[in-house]
Amino acid sequence: MGSLEDVRRQRTRTFDTIAAVVLTVGIIGLLLEVLVGRYGLSWTYIASAWPIYLRGAWVTFYVTTVAYIVGMGIGFIIGWARAARVSVRKPGAQGAAVFGVKYTLRRMGDGYVAAIRGTPLFVQIVFVSSVLVIRFSSLDPNQLALIAGLVALTANTGGYQSEIFRAGIQTVHTGQVEAARAIGFSRWKAMRHVVLPQALRLVIPPLTNEYIGLLKASSLLLVIGIVELTEIGRREAFFQGKPFESFAIVTGLYLLITVPVSKIVEYIERRLRVPGLGSQQAPTTRV
Repeated sequence: MGSLEDVRRQRTRTFDTIAAVVLTVGIIGLLLEVLVGRYGLSWTYIASAWPIYLRGAWVTFYVTTVAYIVGMGIGFIIGWARAARVSVRKPGAQGAAVFGVKYTLRRMGDGYVAAIRGTPLFVQIVFVSSVLVIRFSSLDPNQLALIAGLVALTANTGGYQSEIFRAGIQTVHTGQVEAARAIGFSRWKAMRHVVLPQALRLVIPPLTNEYIGLLKASSLLLVIGIVELTEIGRREAFFQGKPFESFAIVTGLYLLITVPVSKIVEYIERRLRVPGLGSQQAPTTRV
């Protein structure tokens, strides 16, 4: 019965995926028909110009992925520090020193997250770019723009991911940690063998949302001169006089990146899910 049920569920998921793709394509086609109407699309231009857009899509994917991976390390460290309970375990000066270090790190993490979440990504990109241009004016402008974009996106996603990791770690009940400590686990072993295996499963969906949100937000990098996908679409739309074709290609390429990523992560989530843990998916971190 279990195998038949699995086959049935797999068929249902396959049908849902196909239906979603067909519905999405239909909606896009309807929108194009309504917006473009009698003007039509130049399929000749689309067939000849798509390699240009593909190079822009590669820049978008590269910048987003590098920033996301580095930001994941930053987010995990800050999220862990903010999720840890701050208390004095040892009496005397040593305990006070440990308490002071933990408290300072936690408050620094709080300030970092508040600064990132409280300011627009556009402002962060322009601020980082301005600092680098002033301090390193002798470098190539294209290199400075790429570095500024990577730094700004990394700092931004690091702040959001720290909240995701903090929530995932705090979701694991403290009773499990106390039980691990009672049977002789050190604090690090309890975190490694008890908390992290559960927390990392819980944070997969919101981390996926964060990557997709960061990918779309990377379009703001055009303001500092990075020739990514949206910037190429803008240039082609206004200099080649092909606004409908340009943004149809841009839309299609964004979907080609985000939809497969979502489906792959959904599969990983199903394989790693712990029964009875985290039945509700965490909310999206970006609007």
